[in-house]
Amino acid sequence: MNPRERAVLIFLTATFLAGAGITLVRRHVRARQAAASPIVIEGTAEDTLSADRPVDLNQARRYELEALPGIGPVLAGRILDYRARHDGFREVGELRSIPGIGPKRYSALVELVSVGPVVPDSVPAADSGPAGP
Repeated sequence: MNPRERAVLIFLTATFLAGAGITLVRRHVRARQAAASPIVIEGTAEDTLSADRPVDLNQARRYELEALPGIGPVLAGRILDYRARHDGFREVGELRSIPGIGPKRYSALVELVSVGPVVPDSVPAADSGPAGP
């Protein structure tokens, strides 16, 4: 290895080590900040999952859906979109028509969810004003 190649190799190694060190310091600072100011949410996901009180698909919030096994942010969003497009769920079996919920995932969810009455989210702004002049 000639001196120029050796210099480039030393430079690349030093750059890599500096980047790794900066990343570790940032992670440490973020962890310390998170520990110093925890965020507390009333009605956390742990309260939601219970055989005595299944998650109501027509009233569940995103974090409640994400607490279900196999449901992450993407599937929770699809469930909420389905609920909005179809004016709520009529039966638990409708979960099977959501992309990403196959027979295996459905069988894990069926005992943890229920379908209650449809609660309208809000009245559209166009319908909330006076009926005309």
